[in-house]
Amino acid sequence: MDAKSARIIKTAIKVVIAVLAYAYITYKVATSPDIDELPSYFAGIDTTRGLLLALILLLMPINWLLETWKWRNLIKREQEISFGRCLKAVMTGVTVGTITPNRVGEFAGRILFVEKGNRTKASYLTIFGDTAQFCATLIFGIIGLLLIGNTHNESVPTSILIAIAASCTIIAIIVYMKFDNIVTALSNIKFAQKRLAKYIPQCAISNKLKLTTITMSMLRYAVFSVQFFLCLRFFGIDIAASDAFAAISCTYICTYLIPSIAAAELGIRTSFAIFFIGIFTSQETAITLASLLLYIINVGIPIITGGILLFGSNKNKNDNE
Repeated sequence: MDAKSARIIKTAIKVVIAVLAYAYITYKVATSPDIDELPSYFAGIDTTRGLLLALILLLMPINWLLETWKWRNLIKREQEISFGRCLKAVMTGVTVGTITPNRVGEFAGRILFVEKGNRTKASYLTIFGDTAQFCATLIFGIIGLLLIGNTHNESVPTSILIAIAASCTIIAIIVYMKFDNIVTALSNIKFAQKRLAKYIPQCAISNKLKLTTITMSMLRYAVFSVQFFLCLRFFGIDIAASDAFAAISCTYICTYLIPSIAAAELGIRTSFAIFFIGIFTSQETAITLASLLLYIINVGIPIITGGILLFGSNKNKNDNE
């Protein structure tokens, strides 16, 4: 199979996933027991819901400031760069990533703000930062899946579930801490030497930097998980925090692992949210609206901001702030 055919097949698979995701949401919302209550969600916002919305909005900049802090902490070893310039790079990356499959273009948007001589290293370190975020998503996702499994299968002792979660977490952390060693080893394989080795810069990543990066990734994960929980409460879903954590963690890990195009991301995430959160409530319409609100705040606003910054990046390319 040639490369062109492979790309066509991959694109077709992603389009099918997108169509199925949105079809699933449409069906679940149309048959939801609370569909008749849809107007009431927007009939008026009382003080409590107003405060919830304000807090959700407040957590959005905290989310992206943590990502900016994490990225700058990685990049500044190779290039001194201001926090403001890093924030522009992160916002631009969100915009560029949105128009590429699985957000692979996100790092490309960021390195527009990095000096040309450092862009290869910056790309490598950006991928490492993304790996840290995936590691955090994986760890919490495994815990969430085990908690959901325990909800439906109480015959499995809690001690065993804890042991499984702990083992998976330890393995994930070990692999993460050996990231640069693993990449270097892969680049030395005969098959990969010509294809991979020349693209891998020798960026030494200290254990301290790795621990700092994974810590910031977990803090960021906590922020947007809390946002999701608050969105559920905003739309009247009364769910225990522990159940919400389990369902939200499952939603994020499953969404992360499914290949998608940008247009399908919201549909896929919402489909999983309806599936997992739906274990604890039948309010599919409210779950859908909560997912949409979170997407608008956490992705929609940064996309618009990044688009404005992207158009101005050429004018500011020599701006050292």
